[in-house]
Amino acid sequence: MGDLDRVLSRVRAVVQVTVAATTLAGLDDEPGFLAGYGPIDADTARKLAGNAAGWERVFCHPDTGALLTVDRYTPTAAQKRYLLARDERCRTPGCRNLAITADLDHTIPYAQGGVTDVGNLACLCEGCHQDKHHTPWQVRQLGDGVLEWTSPAGH
Repeated sequence: MGDLDRVLSRVRAVVQVTVAATTLAGLDDEPGFLAGYGPIDADTARKLAGNAAGWERVFCHPDTGALLTVDRYTPTAAQKRYLLARDERCRTPGCRNLAITADLDHTIPYAQGGVTDVGNLACLCEGCHQDKHHTPWQVRQLGDGVLEWTSPAGH
């Protein structure tokens, strides 16, 4: 491997595509915008977004275009490292599965306004993650990584 190949193997590209949610949903064909390039057609924007490993949602004011907030569904690498170190194992009481094999679960679901933040994320193994979402058990985070689990009987 040559020097250039070694350098290039360490480069991680970030592609920034701006596209309206209505365009992603196929409700319109407004062009997207590829940073450093310019406008791109809606089909290209949808393909790039569909192949992305993670998205950062950027909310802009509908009239002025001013940035309101940015968020992301997928935890960052730093958040993952923190959660693996904090949790060590699946956070369901009595489960001993290692955090390294667990899902990073939004305690308050992202689709319901839950943020991608270590204060709203916990390591749950796949089975316990499914149980959390499909059984009457309730979970909430109290802060500092403390989870409160409430059984279907209210305990």
